[in-house]
Amino acid sequence: MKNFLIVARSFSDLHEKYINIVRDYIKDHGGMCILDLDTVSDTSENAIDVDDAIECIITVGGDGTVVRVAQNITNRNVPIVGLNCGHLGYLCDMTVDNIKHCLDQLLCDNYKLDKRMMLEGECSNDLTSNFRALNDIVVAPVAAGLYVLNLTVKVNGIRLYSHNCDGLIVSTPTGSTAYNLSANGPIVSPHADCIILTPINPHTLNSRSIILSSTDEVEVTIEARHEEDDPQANIVYDGILRQTLRKGESLHIYRSEVTSHMVMLENVNFLERIRARMQEI
Repeated sequence: MKNFLIVARSFSDLHEKYINIVRDYIKDHGGMCILDLDTVSDTSENAIDVDDAIECIITVGGDGTVVRVAQNITNRNVPIVGLNCGHLGYLCDMTVDNIKHCLDQLLCDNYKLDKRMMLEGECSNDLTSNFRALNDIVVAPVAAGLYVLNLTVKVNGIRLYSHNCDGLIVSTPTGSTAYNLSANGPIVSPHADCIILTPINPHTLNSRSIILSSTDEVEVTIEARHEEDDPQANIVYDGILRQTLRKGESLHIYRSEVTSHMVMLENVNFLERIRARMQEI
């Protein structure tokens, strides 16, 4: 690899320091860099249009930056590698301590590619728009405070359950260490082929996360707890609000045909990484 796109969510002093280290090192070793600071902020609606010459995207930040890039790439499936300047960095192989070593591996083509499945969602009130998520799609109440949703969940058209709850997380294996983990969902190997359903604070004694096949399709319908209720739910893709549903409307979730390609530089398996990251919490 010689041609890189460097992407950061902000240009703080910390990010500027490491962006300059990466850019200068690549240029000093015969490579080329383009810098993009505008397309992965939480408020940006811009897609990342990757030039044909770009062979790899280096994100500077944390897992959130990697996720935003995976969401926003539209024209090419370019490999992504993250430089972790954030907290945990489950998705980032580069750290501030091993930058030059990792860049040497990239420049010498000494790496592996790891394909990660993504989810897509489509709402019954807006069939013209669908959005992708690398980590998860979350159904959450619009109203702040102690507002409870009544959700009916079907899998492949067959009713699974109805719950009064604070919401529902539909997660990929990659996303199992994100919001799903905080909601007591299972940690799943990112190489597994599955979809994880985890209710958020369900008002029941027998609710558990359920792991489905990646070929299954999930439908979540917003129901009224009482006849006079007019419930509304936000549909959040990897932390970004994209759509809103009202009573009787539904969300259709399925495996995306698009996969995200992650660059693997370090010979560290999933369990070793989980153990190391958990010790940092």
